[in-house]
Amino acid sequence: GRTELATKTLVLAHREELLAQAARQIQRASPHLVVEIDQGSRVANPAADVVVASVPTLGREHSERLQRYDPRRFKCIIIDEAHHAAAETYMRILDYFKDKVFVWGCSATLQRHDGLGLTRAFDKIVYEKRFVEMIREGWLSRLRVLTVRTKSRLDSVRSYAGDFSTSSLSAAVNVQERNLAVVQAYKSLAADRRSVLVFAVDVAHARDLAELFTHYGTQAKCVLGSTRMAEREQILHEFRTGTLPVVVNCGILTEGTDIPNIDCVIMARPTRSAVLFQQMLGRGMRKHEGKTDCLVVDFVDSFKSDATQITVPTLLGLDPTLVLDHDDVMDD
Repeated sequence: GRTELATKTLVLAHREELLAQAARQIQRASPHLVVEIDQGSRVANPAADVVVASVPTLGREHSERLQRYDPRRFKCIIIDEAHHAAAETYMRILDYFKDKVFVWGCSATLQRHDGLGLTRAFDKIVYEKRFVEMIREGWLSRLRVLTVRTKSRLDSVRSYAGDFSTSSLSAAVNVQERNLAVVQAYKSLAADRRSVLVFAVDVAHARDLAELFTHYGTQAKCVLGSTRMAEREQILHEFRTGTLPVVVNCGILTEGTDIPNIDCVIMARPTRSAVLFQQMLGRGMRKHEGKTDCLVVDFVDSFKSDATQITVPTLLGLDPTLVLDHDDVMDD
């Protein structure tokens, strides 16, 4: 068990935005605590009450940063996006603190893309609530869905690790006709939405879509892995405050992004992964003042079998061939 020395909390996250977000929210909720971030060139004082730490920084092999912390002084480790916790970088940190510290994780995604079990890091699930339950009970925003069928064929797109191969998928969907359909769907069906998040396949697809939105009179900017942090923060500030109507991204704003004003998600990135699809969908599900629902524009491409691509109906256990037209999916 813990001793009287154990008064500190370590919060682990794997991305810079998640670290800043966690530190900001903890400080807001508990202004009397000393909260510091340990990541890259930012070195936290181990004496802080709460250390919000980067997993890549502390979890690398033979990390000297990890050795700065006395395990006996920590009562709790909190893991954000806890479905990542079975990875080796996380396990190095948890092993360093041994089994005496209480470990608590939260995640909207209990499955991992690689199939690793979370029992490596956790003993049991103490609380779980399903996606549909959370919508029905009012914890998440209502969901309106619009199905847009395209002529792009995905039969020949290769698979990799349970999803489409990114390069093969990009070649199939990053074409002018389909990209134009994305912009036209926004202009005719979602232009009344204030904060629209678009998911693209890769960097080239994201850039092409953003350029096309701009060309047709709607300001849109990209958030990419290569986007400098200062620029990314500026774009997201404009997006949060409603001055930028459309943000296009690929793989960056998939999880943990705290932008509750998002009231439309455009699924321009097909996937075979229910985990990834739910993560993308979840970006628009936060409740927000003045937001009555989130519109999901669900692009469904052509297959010999519709079940090959995850869509809102397949995620919710409905008929995969169902075409939705601004339907509230919780209506009976």
